[in-house]
Amino acid sequence: MTCLMMDYEFKMKTQNERVKVEDLFDYEGCKVGRGTYGHVYKGRRKDGSDSKDYALKQIEGTGLSMSACREIALLRELKHANVINLIRVFLSHNDRKVWLLFDFAEHDLWHIIKFHRAAKANKKPVMVPKGMVKSLLYQILDGIHYLHSNWVLHRDLKPANILVMGEGPERGRVCITL
Repeated sequence: MTCLMMDYEFKMKTQNERVKVEDLFDYEGCKVGRGTYGHVYKGRRKDGSDSKDYALKQIEGTGLSMSACREIALLRELKHANVINLIRVFLSHNDRKVWLLFDFAEHDLWHIIKFHRAAKANKKPVMVPKGMVKSLLYQILDGIHYLHSNWVLHRDLKPANILVMGEGPERGRVCITL
């Protein structure tokens, strides 16, 4: 058997074994936002093995920029309750797209602040309990401390990059996105 034939067989075998994001998740029409590198979709497993919502971030363009590669490499190494957890990376070789799978967060701090400012402006303020404010602040600082102790300096820390889980046992947990 020639090398060319073996290469072709290997390519076909790996191509058939490669899992595609669209085979595992339903996300069509569920665009929830836009990140630094692309669009974010809310998705669910097609097989129904769990009822969790996931965030699928599609990196724009074809291929990866160096900064996107650094972000992925960092996220694969960092494991902390208050730093967003990268669950899996999908590579679509047909259209050269990269997909990142994360846990889905219902809210970000920017939208929470915006909601409370609007309520206050309408003379219908919604009081946030001091305990909740303390909890959010503690979690943000704990996540930043973890990043700094791992020599990671977040250069774009803002309310929109601080996610807050909204449902289930995760409710109220803060996750910092990179």
